[in-house]
Amino acid sequence: MTESDIETTMDVLENQDIILKWKSPNLEKELIYFTNKCTGCGICPTICPTKAIELGPVHEIATALESREAQPMAPYVLFDLEKCVFCGLCAILCPVNAIDFKFNELSIKKMPEYPKLDFKITLDEEPCIPCRYCELICPVDAIKTDLKLQRKDDVVKYPGKKRGEIPEDLSGSIKIDEKKCVYCMLCMDFCDAVEIDEALTEPNRPYPGKNLRINEKKCDYCGLCAKICPTEVFKITCDSKVKRTIKDPKIEGEAVIDEDKCIACGWCVLCPVEAIKLEKFFEGKITLQKLDKCDPSGCKACIKICPSNAWYLPKDPKEKIAVNDDLCLYCGSCELSCPYDCIKLERTKINYTGGDLTQPWINKWKNAFLSLIGKVISEIKLKTIPVKIEEIEKIVKEKREIPLVPEEIKSEYLKRLIKIRELLNKVKTRYWVEGRIKKRPLQD
Repeated sequence: MTESDIETTMDVLENQDIILKWKSPNLEKELIYFTNKCTGCGICPTICPTKAIELGPVHEIATALESREAQPMAPYVLFDLEKCVFCGLCAILCPVNAIDFKFNELSIKKMPEYPKLDFKITLDEEPCIPCRYCELICPVDAIKTDLKLQRKDDVVKYPGKKRGEIPEDLSGSIKIDEKKCVYCMLCMDFCDAVEIDEALTEPNRPYPGKNLRINEKKCDYCGLCAKICPTEVFKITCDSKVKRTIKDPKIEGEAVIDEDKCIACGWCVLCPVEAIKLEKFFEGKITLQKLDKCDPSGCKACIKICPSNAWYLPKDPKEKIAVNDDLCLYCGSCELSCPYDCIKLERTKINYTGGDLTQPWINKWKNAFLSLIGKVISEIKLKTIPVKIEEIEKIVKEKREIPLVPEEIKSEYLKRLIKIRELLNKVKTRYWVEGRIKKRPLQD
């Protein structure tokens, strides 16, 4: 294969996604950059072995965002097709899945022989109710809840009344401790009398709702909302004597985590029954400094750019800005977005898995991983033997021509090679060579 057999192209799509392709007669490589997923963390430009990725003006792009979910006005990184060697390292180390790399349409992240960032997320089905809390707060829509819940009208029956119809003039008491509520929406999914307003989740208020209330015109004081609530928010008593049958509702289903979408941020770990456990791929710490220069009301770059929505404005204006470390990826986007160096990131641990390749460049890859926490594998230094140019020239001048092999010797040599090949193709010969049958002593 020659260079003329290889074709490389780069296309920019209407949504600003970038696709780089490398094609030969037997292999096709494809690098896909998803602009809307990228948060300008700076990892790929740092670890690229050929410096084919250049970081753009992160602060300017971040401050221009209308919200964290908005499409950036320009890509955070640029790719140089001429420098790119299509190794795939950038895709493997991207913490937010903004880059994918494929060999003949197979993603490198699905190939166990290549090392990759590793996180472990587990969902314990025993304590899981399930509710919809984890699904509602996940910032990347990586969790879907398949909830099969009986409605109140299915389990509360009144003789002579239609389904959903309740007697008039029922009385009782309702007590709501909203401070305990996580707004999992289970009670509202169950009963039409429960009402909750939607709310944006914040790191200092990780709840997808607010203003929990019960419409007493629709409530029959059955008390089932208190039974299904995972955090004991309700206390309901019915003062009326009424004929009815009440059955405990069946709550079935499961929460499914899509690990291909998951960025290991930690929001789901806030589960009210602690059903989800997570081990992140990065550990570290964030230090705030030079806060006299910080202007969170006018800038908000760190808040808008954070992929896990970990930054927020504290209630005390003197604090200016704050981060919830439990939700931090330690990716570095916030550090690069700050124009005044108010944020300092330090990674202390990286978890990765795979990497059974034996190619000589694999240590370079592992060094790229370790460089993100300030460590590298020491390279073996080769001993150099000094040789004078004059000696090399002398050897070259004294070179002798290789004599031609006579035809009769060449013919005999080929015959013997064919005979050896025939012997080696026999099963008994291979077993004898491998020692799987006893070898007979050579005859004199």
